[in-house]
Amino acid sequence: MDRTVARPRHVSPRRLVVIGLAVALVAGGVALAAYVGRPWGPAVAVASATPSPTPTPRPTPSPTPRPTPSPTVAPTPTPAPTPDPVLGADGRFTILLLGSDARASHPGNRTDVIMVASLDPTSGAVAAASIPRDTVNFPTSSRATYRAKVNGLYQSLIAKLGQPKAAREMKRIVGEGIGVEIDSYAVIGFEGVRQLVNAVGGVDVTLAKAVSDPYYWVTSTKRGVYFPAGRNHLNGDRALIFARTRKGDNDFERARRQQLLVGGAVRAVRDRGVTNLPKLISVASRFVRTDLPLDAAPRLFELVAKADVDRAARIVFGPTKWATGGSGSSFSLKLDVVRGWTATYMAPAVR
Repeated sequence: MDRTVARPRHVSPRRLVVIGLAVALVAGGVALAAYVGRPWGPAVAVASATPSPTPTPRPTPSPTPRPTPSPTVAPTPTPAPTPDPVLGADGRFTILLLGSDARASHPGNRTDVIMVASLDPTSGAVAAASIPRDTVNFPTSSRATYRAKVNGLYQSLIAKLGQPKAAREMKRIVGEGIGVEIDSYAVIGFEGVRQLVNAVGGVDVTLAKAVSDPYYWVTSTKRGVYFPAGRNHLNGDRALIFARTRKGDNDFERARRQQLLVGGAVRAVRDRGVTNLPKLISVASRFVRTDLPLDAAPRLFELVAKADVDRAARIVFGPTKWATGGSGSSFSLKLDVVRGWTATYMAPAVR
């Protein structure tokens, strides 16, 4: 069942609050049939009243009854294994993270963040893949495509289906499109990012080079942002700016920064320990929309502790290797190439 929350924008710590959930185990039984046989009675001799001896007739041999064959019991078919409610059929946890730009001054639900994050609970391997917002002609089925920019797809589905059906459909479409089993979704908005990052005491990200955007409006009177190369500790406000700024470079670099922010959030939750989970869950319950329950944080924490975030495989599916076109404002994914990447880095878990 969908648990509602606020609107989305980027996906920071909620990625961790969503990994938990109890694993259901299904047991089956086998029935045995009993066989009952029928006994045969003895033959009876009859005497005659005539004194003369009557020749004894030859006994007519009774036909030997054929044994009744036991019915052949067809073998009970082995039921197909029930998919794990968290890890699905492929044995790994994969979640669709949607960041919505919905806010009071900007109604709607455009998802400028469309990220698929995946964790192999056995090896701890982590992978994250981002679909740029300007992607067009995204397949919605084997026969149809969404021709407009993909950041409008979620809003279009809400108009047709409402929530939570739209998010579930978005999960199906993205999963089938890039060739990966997606178990859950989480949607978060601007205020959710601020609140969740502050709830974990801020996040650390490390930049290979500085990020400068002189065009970003921080407030109505302050313009321009700067993040130096190296380690940056971000509070909620700075984390939101970090996830949104793009005019200093481009949308592909912004998507890579969003992946860094998710990784930093995972580390922050892990470092602060389980004692901080109640506060995090309280915030997430108000600002995140997801189809996973929020009452499995301890289990979630165990899984997150295994995540090898520092060696995560990260990709942004932009041109020209992963999509057609140049650096323009619209391009289509090369689905065969994209699915080759997910088949490598989001392959079923080794059990």
